[in-house]
Amino acid sequence: MRITTMVFAAALAAGIGTASAQDAFDACEVFTLAEAQSVLGKGAGPEPANPKVKRPKVVTTCSYFGSRDGQVTTASAQFRSAKTEADLQRAFDEERLKFQSKPMILADARAFWSAKQGQLHVLKGRTWLTVTVGSSKPAEREPEPARRLAEQLAKKL
Repeated sequence: MRITTMVFAAALAAGIGTASAQDAFDACEVFTLAEAQSVLGKGAGPEPANPKVKRPKVVTTCSYFGSRDGQVTTASAQFRSAKTEADLQRAFDEERLKFQSKPMILADARAFWSAKQGQLHVLKGRTWLTVTVGSSKPAEREPEPARRLAEQLAKKL
């Protein structure tokens, strides 16, 4: 969690982040329960909401949880944007070079699979989408379920 926060803070400093402060965005409106169930199974559901915490105006990550063979599985989508497409492409390329990655083919988008992170990164226009599907252990995640989910979400971007 600490690494993710540091990466996010560095991305914000570089001009890459979420929707601007006045724009409301909820990742769970783009990544729906039905899409999560298509990769996790019918028993998948969202994390229980805490009634004491007010939902922020900008929510960049949405996660759903399920179980398979007695183990907890997760489907998560994180959305990032930048002021310009060039800024986002540069950051995307830098991320791709950090990790040993495998290019993936998605319609109208650039994508790569990072086995070390167990994540599929997708760049479409001014939106960078990071998808994870499977176990909590990155080494146990497979790219195919993430690719299927990413294709569904990329159509909405």
